[in-house]
Amino acid sequence: MPPALTVRPIQPGDEAAVGRVAYQTGFFGHSAARYFPDAALFAALWVGPYFRGGGFGGFVAQQEGAVVGYVLGSPSAAQYRRALAGLVVEQGGSLLRQSGFRGLPYLWRAARWPAPHADEHAFPAHLHLNLLPRARGHGAGEGLLRAHLQVLAGAGVPGVQLATTAENAAALRLYARLGFTVAARRTTPLWTPWLGHPAEHLCLTLALGGV
Repeated sequence: MPPALTVRPIQPGDEAAVGRVAYQTGFFGHSAARYFPDAALFAALWVGPYFRGGGFGGFVAQQEGAVVGYVLGSPSAAQYRRALAGLVVEQGGSLLRQSGFRGLPYLWRAARWPAPHADEHAFPAHLHLNLLPRARGHGAGEGLLRAHLQVLAGAGVPGVQLATTAENAAALRLYARLGFTVAARRTTPLWTPWLGHPAEHLCLTLALGGV
């Protein structure tokens, strides 16, 4: 049997560990190094805003004292954008220079082919969930997601959305089990250089009144 997994609220000191998990899982459950060579810049952009005023109700999964998964989210797009903009103004230039601008090809493509989104009034919150391979298949993903959704519902947030792709079959099964439905879909060439084919971007939504 694998060591027991526990879920707890995220703490400021978890940022580095969460950033490592994000990078190790950032390419459809595998390492983001395939398309984004700089781990520090990736962690700063994908995780940093949630630790600088943009996040709410985050949780981590721990196994033998190590962070092996997380759910991060923001209760409003405006709150998240303010945090991201502040991070970019404060650190963006130095991070890009330190990385040798190696992440720019992906960032350019992501700006050109953004993922679809749902109505921000009905679904103002968004979330991201990732688990290391050794933490999958033991209920950690569902535990993290349920904990986060309960916090959002308790705070009166009306709905939440998330972006994923049709490549993430296991994640899609989890989201469907908890009531998420597909609100929008778009086939995109964003991932073609690394996947070898276009991917279908999906926006999933969940109304939180009954959570």
